[in-house]
Amino acid sequence: MLTRTLVLFFLLSAGLKTYADGHNPSDSSAVATISNQCFLKEGTDQDDIEDAMESLSKWAKKNHPGILSVLTPLFRMQSDGYGDLIIQSWMPFERLAEFDEAVVENGAGIREDLEEVMDCGESALGGWFNYYMSENMENIKSGLISYQHCEINEGVGASKVVEYNNQEAASLKENNFNGLLAFMDRGVGDRSLPGDYSKIYAFPDMAAFGAGANDFWNNGGWEFEEEVRMSAAECTSGNMYRFETLYNAGE
Repeated sequence: MLTRTLVLFFLLSAGLKTYADGHNPSDSSAVATISNQCFLKEGTDQDDIEDAMESLSKWAKKNHPGILSVLTPLFRMQSDGYGDLIIQSWMPFERLAEFDEAVVENGAGIREDLEEVMDCGESALGGWFNYYMSENMENIKSGLISYQHCEINEGVGASKVVEYNNQEAASLKENNFNGLLAFMDRGVGDRSLPGDYSKIYAFPDMAAFGAGANDFWNNGGWEFEEEVRMSAAECTSGNMYRFETLYNAGE
């Protein structure tokens, strides 16, 4: 059963640099990210999904103060229970009340449209920090995104994790990494997620992902990851999704 939070949609990197009110999260100030895990109903086909996303995009143009994206699995084990797709949003924290009001007053119709093809009952809200973003990722419409769930080592403070994130961001900048590095902190409604935080990489296309993967496995990137694992936090291997931006209020 969809709740009022159905339309409080969860995260994606697309267009994260620009908001309607000019916020720039690439300076590592946090923005809100809201996600819903959605399960398609029996008999739903691709045309049904596209129609639902078109309705959602139209609703967002009148009601959404940030960025709205849909994520579909690309590389992911189906047994992990994260849904058939994820609907995700980003916005400044100070716009949450405005968005909630729009959902309450204007959300009935879009809830009905979505309920015809999917169940999106689980939602979560957290904080999102960008640590690095290449210029070509600004206002990008589609691409790839990977989420790793990380658990901080016993006796280690969050400041140590931030230190390593800053080191990695500096290295990515130095090596002209084609993509995005972000950090998603736990908030409310996400107790089912493993770990203490999520680490996110996003790429404009498969070629950029392949280049990054090659640097990791063949050019020493794994050595930094091992240092982080031993000294600060251990992260799972990432689930990867294709993302499409349905609406960006900053454009």
